Amino acid sequence: MENKVTVLTTVPAAPERLLPRELVDQHGVQAASDQELLQIILRTGTSKYSVAKLAGLLLQHYDNLAFLAQANLTQLQEFPGIGLTKAIELQAAFELGRRSLQQSQLRRGVVVSSGMIGQQLVERMQGTVQEELRVIYLDTKNQIIQERLIFTGSLNSSVAHPREIYHYAVLLSAARLIVVHNHPSGQVTPSQNDLVFSQRLVKCGEMMGIQCLDHLIIGSKQYLSLREAKFI
Repeated sequence: MENKVTVLTTVPAAPERLLPRELVDQHGVQAASDQELLQIILRTGTSKYSVAKLAGLLLQHYDNLAFLAQANLTQLQEFPGIGLTKAIELQAAFELGRRSLQQSQLRRGVVVSSGMIGQQLVERMQGTVQEELRVIYLDTKNQIIQERLIFTGSLNSSVAHPREIYHYAVLLSAARLIVVHNHPSGQVTPSQNDLVFSQRLVKCGEMMGIQCLDHLIIGSKQYLSLREAKFI
């Protein structure tokens, strides 16, 4: 009886790659490509372009995620299948990534000086067209707990009040804090409002047992420490 040899006439098909959501579910979000992550955010395509094709067109046009993250709402809506809602969702996703990176960068090590914070925030805040007041909350070891944007606008007694700043200090169980605000003019000379506000902050902190270590004014490529300048 002859032995028959079975000859494969077809090559087995390569296993299909999982859909983006299935891939993330089974292997984690790190396993997804840039295009697959965009597909998850976009969710749907159009009758002409699948969601995979649409995500690919975005990356092809902007070359990489860094450039895509800079696109404004109008530019995003120029692509077929991207209306205002999807454009906003894309911008929100990129903004979450930026904020996460900023906070993780600030949490490296212990804050040993105002200069450490000042230099980092000069890079981030210079060129900002509106005044922003941010507070960096620290624990007893000067480890950063959180950086928080308190408000946007001119620094005066009608909008800036220590209670808002110390409210979050209590919620976060912070032991110390550093206040930072920028001057869109680029100059770091403190105004009278800056000085009065800073002195109120220090006094309130003394009463609450939460130390205001410094108030930094961010300008163009430079910063001023009110503590080092002996204004507080």
